[in-house]
Amino acid sequence: MTFKVKNTIYLAIVLAIFLIIGSVIYYIWQPRQLRALQKKQRQIERQLQDLPALIEEVQRLTEEFQDVKRRYDSRSKVIPIADVSSQTYDYMNQGLEEGGVVKFDMRFMGTDNRGKWGFNAYAITQGEANFENLYKFVYFLENGVRLYKIASIDIGVRETIDEETKESKEHVAFTMELHAYYSSIPELSTSLAAKQLTSIPIVPNPFKPLVTEVIATQPPEGEINADLVEVKAILPGKAFVLYSGEMIVLHVGDKVWRGSVTSIDPQTSTVEFILNEGGVIRKIEKKIKYDKYRTR
Repeated sequence: MTFKVKNTIYLAIVLAIFLIIGSVIYYIWQPRQLRALQKKQRQIERQLQDLPALIEEVQRLTEEFQDVKRRYDSRSKVIPIADVSSQTYDYMNQGLEEGGVVKFDMRFMGTDNRGKWGFNAYAITQGEANFENLYKFVYFLENGVRLYKIASIDIGVRETIDEETKESKEHVAFTMELHAYYSSIPELSTSLAAKQLTSIPIVPNPFKPLVTEVIATQPPEGEINADLVEVKAILPGKAFVLYSGEMIVLHVGDKVWRGSVTSIDPQTSTVEFILNEGGVIRKIEKKIKYDKYRTR
């Protein structure tokens, strides 16, 4: 075999190799690459089509984040990492100092743990206070810096007689269930916006009865009971009455127990009293009692 023939064979082999490689590239590799690029192009086109929705979603999430951050920065409550009975009792004593005298018994009921947060439940029983002090106490629990919740409350009104003034007075009897919250998230245990209460609003007493059920039967010391007054003499503008063995001069407008002198009439020898007996208005008229003598 001549050198020329060998070179021709070699060139044919090299040409065949190039043809095979070129065929593989053109018919197999390039179509695959083209399909991959087309697929990626379609994905990009879909993403471009979804871009307004993505922008809207990003804007929504940004606004939601800003709202959450605003509420976090402005929250007025702190939630401790843990809550114990003594801690709750000390905090409630601050409310008692703010609200005045409130009597009650406190009993631990149990813990409701819900993962990163929970609360301890307390039963407040045998509670007793006047309405103003109870309102201040409840307002402190609901609006103070700690996150407390009054889950339930039962209120009733009781009337008693003041031993000194002999006047009817009412107090509120109550029971409640109180939840003291805690959280394992340390960031919630402090708050720059949380502030101590500086004032508590005053509201009218809705439990004030128009007519009291309990009324004293005896006046306090130094007060005149109009029912026991005996009229002895009447002059224009004044009346001489006997009360507890003592002669007393009364004028129109003078105060008596639960009321005042409203009229003195010399013509009828009558002294009139108007009394307010626990919301019930009563008028009393007292006249001179003349002794009758029989002649034989």
